[in-house]
Amino acid sequence: MLVFEKTIIKKFWPADDKGEEDEIIRQIVVQTEARVDNSLQISELYNNMVRGLVRVVFLDNVSGDSINLPAVTIKPFNIKQKKVKIGKGDQTDYVKEEYAAITMVCRMEDDSGKMLADLYPFFNFELQMQVEEFRLSMGNSQSEDETEISL
Repeated sequence: MLVFEKTIIKKFWPADDKGEEDEIIRQIVVQTEARVDNSLQISELYNNMVRGLVRVVFLDNVSGDSINLPAVTIKPFNIKQKKVKIGKGDQTDYVKEEYAAITMVCRMEDDSGKMLADLYPFFNFELQMQVEEFRLSMGNSQSEDETEISL
């Protein structure tokens, strides 16, 4: 499991895609900015992008609320540096930190827009983002954690 301690959802919006036989697939596109702590996070993020589907959980560190995006595709991402202000007054200093600008696409569960409404409380706040292997639940007898599909 890959964990980014400081992540901000910058933008999210609904989108449509055409599937096989010209069926319309409703999707949500989420753009995030996640602080990168080390190069291992970048390589693991790349592996998850290549793997295909992953599960993403956004966790609010203050309230403890979370939202789960069960099947997410990570698009090609960029690594960028930002100057971050440390200290106040005369002791102010600026340090460069690395961030991953990540775009993710998730299929909407229904056409009502409930997922968009659920994402809104997490918009533009500092969150923890967990990227996990995609899991598919099969039937009522097995929970989501018991059934795993390796991609």
